[in-house]
Amino acid sequence: MFTTSAHIEALQSLYTRLFASGTILSKLKDATISEKLYSGATDSITISGRSLAWKLFLAKGGPLQDSLPPKASSLLELTRHSRKKFSELLEERMQPPDVRLGLRSHPAITKQKSTESESSLDMNNPLSLHNENPWNEWFSGLELRKVIAQDVERTFPDIPFFRESDIQDQLTDILFLYSVLHPSIGYRQGMHELLAPLYLAVNFDSITDDEVQDEQFKDMREICSADFVAADSWALFNSVMDGVSRWYEWRDPLEGDASSRSSSSPFFKQAVVSEGQLGISPYVAPIVQACNRIQSTLLQTCDPLLYQSMQKVGIEPQIYGIRWLRLLFTREFNIADALKLWDCLFACDASLDLAQWVCVAMLIRIRNELIPADYSSQLTTLLRYPSPSASNRVDGAPHHAILLLRQALALQMAPNPATGATIVMENRSLLNIPIDVPRKPSPPPTKQSRIPRPPSTSSVGLSSQSHSNGKKGGNHSRQASSPALAFSEMLTRGLVERGESLGINKTLYNAVTEIRRNIPELAASLGVRTPTQVTPSFPLIDERPVEERPPWEPLTRFEMEKNISELRSRDKTLGESLAWIVDALLQDESEMGNIEKIQRQKREALESLSYVRDVLMTNTLELDKDRLIGGEEKSRRKLKAQKEAEEVQAASAFALVVPPVPVPVVNSQLKRASDTIRSRPRSPVPPSLPSATHVSKNSAELSQRAPWNRSRSSFGSPTSAVPSALMPRPPPPTSTGLRREGKRASDQTPPANGGYLDPLGALH
Repeated sequence: MFTTSAHIEALQSLYTRLFASGTILSKLKDATISEKLYSGATDSITISGRSLAWKLFLAKGGPLQDSLPPKASSLLELTRHSRKKFSELLEERMQPPDVRLGLRSHPAITKQKSTESESSLDMNNPLSLHNENPWNEWFSGLELRKVIAQDVERTFPDIPFFRESDIQDQLTDILFLYSVLHPSIGYRQGMHELLAPLYLAVNFDSITDDEVQDEQFKDMREICSADFVAADSWALFNSVMDGVSRWYEWRDPLEGDASSRSSSSPFFKQAVVSEGQLGISPYVAPIVQACNRIQSTLLQTCDPLLYQSMQKVGIEPQIYGIRWLRLLFTREFNIADALKLWDCLFACDASLDLAQWVCVAMLIRIRNELIPADYSSQLTTLLRYPSPSASNRVDGAPHHAILLLRQALALQMAPNPATGATIVMENRSLLNIPIDVPRKPSPPPTKQSRIPRPPSTSSVGLSSQSHSNGKKGGNHSRQASSPALAFSEMLTRGLVERGESLGINKTLYNAVTEIRRNIPELAASLGVRTPTQVTPSFPLIDERPVEERPPWEPLTRFEMEKNISELRSRDKTLGESLAWIVDALLQDESEMGNIEKIQRQKREALESLSYVRDVLMTNTLELDKDRLIGGEEKSRRKLKAQKEAEEVQAASAFALVVPPVPVPVVNSQLKRASDTIRSRPRSPVPPSLPSATHVSKNSAELSQRAPWNRSRSSFGSPTSAVPSALMPRPPPPTSTGLRREGKRASDQTPPANGGYLDPLGALH
């Protein structure tokens, strides 16, 4: 293969980084996910050193391999072993039985026949019909190679590299060897699309001894030797199939064994039913189990709304899951993007269990197309997976294939709706995929079909008559009569037909459509809040209660937030305790007078510090606050808290509103009346006035009729709590009474019977 100097330099640079830089294997895998492993552009299907990285990531190493720097000598040893095994198998399986007899002593022959069976012409004969004739296996192998060659010819028709005949022959040999060595699986359609990218990468990195003369890269020259492209591709294909072969199994492994034939019957078992809990457990292919797990378990855990939508329309996961898993997404993305995904997939998980989570991430990415769609639209979207366009990619964002694998890792570590919502937000930020699910499109209005008019009595009679004539003559076609209709149904059909003929149905439909179109504007004008027209992007539904969930199921988002809140509260309390501990331990005994008190505080601080250590090591949430501080500090804080409470209580009591002191009321009318009396001159009493006896009698009657004499009151008692200044005053005296009495009224004494002439005391 023709190579350029730039390709050789890039290959040497990657080899130096992998094996001579001292970087541990886990860091190299992280660099692959971060798009920092390869130098230069990575948008092509041919990247210098890609096969070298695949050989390192898929190599079977020790349990601590990720924590150690990789060694080129270890990889070279594994490569030599696989090349030797490939040459031996190819020499053994590609030779006919008569030529294979000369290789009787070759160590590569694993299945030996007895000398008698090989030398017997009745058995070892191309024309022999014996069941153990070795030529039967040879002829079946030829038929298998024809089937494989037909698929190889159709491998990636848009890549001219796979149209070369020698390349197709080597691909056929590799697939044929794998199918022969794994009879329980055999060759299944789709394996050639897994082998072709591996062979392309190995062939692109292959070099000759003349192209690299530096002794520093002698191991690289042997690892990437152009003489062993088929052998290295076969080794990589076996490593990939170790994780993918379970998805190619299509029957119970017991069916292909010799034990499947019953000792009492010469026939093979038609069905193998393993014994389950109830004695009957039918065989389910692993690929079907994996597809059901992707949709029914993984997707339901991470995106319940999408799961419900797919279940509602009846999408079976095998429709899309079989092709996604068996071909490792080479049909869903172009070959360059698929190989980018392979780089990260091989680096993260050589067992390829992560591929199931990649399927979940792919479904979440196209959830906006799946949720509002019907069965046919969902099926079209899944079988023609839409790749994000380059124009929607945000500058600085990772490649959409690598982003897909990062999201799969996040889902694998935390399978819950919160992680699914995070992925939706991430797709919005990096790929410009909307968060809100579009509204489900309503079906277009169709013109109502004309309902057939029920047959009349005459037509029914003609039908029955023709039916009877057909029975007699035998040449007339039989005409089926319609069943009798109820009166309500006949009336309904008649109304519908009459409405169609008059155009009423169309007018009514247009009116209803116009009303529905104007409802949002009418509601907005009236201030009515209309519901949102879009489906919520990622609703967090209530999950099962804690007591109903198994212990291995992850926590919900609300439980995680509660735990975080408790941890923050605990950390704050521990921080306050540590502050007191540090202050207590930093006290200087030489400067303080009471040394015993300081030593006691330090001992208490050390005890509290040991308790804080135990709490942090055991991750305890419930704290014993008595052990966080010493006894003296506890008493001091208690007194301080009591003092603060008393101060708060006093302040609150002082803040109460005190009612104002009542102000005494002065009767201004009485004051004006007294001033008027003093200012008037004294005049003699006219003779026409009544006598003093009569005035006294009238005064007594007036006193009895006064309002303050109608009910008893304790206002005037000495023990009354009401001050005298606030007591009600009696009405002032009249001027007539003052003129009538004159000076004699002041000299009179109140009568003994309780009556008095001057009840108000205005004249005294």
